[in-house]
Amino acid sequence: MSEARGSYVSGSGRDRRRAFTLIELLVAIAVIAILIALLLPAVQQAREAARKTQCRNNLHQYGIALHSYIDGHKLFPPSSTSDVEQGGWIDHPDRRHLHSWNIMTLPQLDQGTLYKQVDQKVSSFHPNNRDVARARLPFQRCPSYNGRVFSADENYTRFSPEFATTNYVAMGATSPGVIYGGNTGLFVPDGIMYPLSSTRIDDVNDGTSDTILLVETREEDYSVWVDGGVMAVVATTYDEANSPTYAGKGLALNHAPYFEYESPNVKWGPSSMHSGGAFHLFADGGVRWISDNIEKRLYLAMVTRNGKEPNAAGAVQ
Repeated sequence: MSEARGSYVSGSGRDRRRAFTLIELLVAIAVIAILIALLLPAVQQAREAARKTQCRNNLHQYGIALHSYIDGHKLFPPSSTSDVEQGGWIDHPDRRHLHSWNIMTLPQLDQGTLYKQVDQKVSSFHPNNRDVARARLPFQRCPSYNGRVFSADENYTRFSPEFATTNYVAMGATSPGVIYGGNTGLFVPDGIMYPLSSTRIDDVNDGTSDTILLVETREEDYSVWVDGGVMAVVATTYDEANSPTYAGKGLALNHAPYFEYESPNVKWGPSSMHSGGAFHLFADGGVRWISDNIEKRLYLAMVTRNGKEPNAAGAVQ
């Protein structure tokens, strides 16, 4: 045999390599584009699922810290060491104490070194506490949040451009007038952690598994973590015409604007950058997702500590 078996014959039309035509190339590109379009939402969903898991873990960490705080102090920390209406928007917040529940729980969150830097004798706005106020702690931030990390509002920047914010706040009351009742005497705030509160576990008569303790927020300016004046939110929007509760018709959950009244104008209260709802920490340490389509009556029932609404949280995960 003159040729080896399987040898290549130069010039053979049968064995010549065939190139893509332009049409075939365009079809291949279109197929790849379609596959990418199909896969991208799945990748984004997987990433958001991971971010939601981390957010849930952040709140779970807060739950452990708050129960550790209770072990040592026999009560939940107040949202602020000063009365309400004393946040950064007042004329001289640096003359008020205004330490937040975040400051009080630093030791329970493995932040003992930072806690030692806090000057307990002066305001959270005082220059002595400026290094603490600019601290950005990873467990204070929801991974899905993409807003500012320092308040840009003049009520804070007049003191410093670096007042760090947080994505987790206390659920202080059902409505604005109720939380303001700490000043007027008209109401006793009906949540667990509110300004000057001293709530014990035994005071949560609706049950710790049925009562909201903390909630997410996507507020960029009025969520400064050292400022006790903004570290408790309420469940309804603000309606100036509805005295004395000032409760709006709808829920504040993922509703903007949350609070409009000369100063401050707060865009977001209980809210998140997750789609369709937000995570809530309950007083038993459990974390549940609550849809922003929840029935108003049910949501308010989960805010009150002594509203006599048993099993209010049975409908949420």
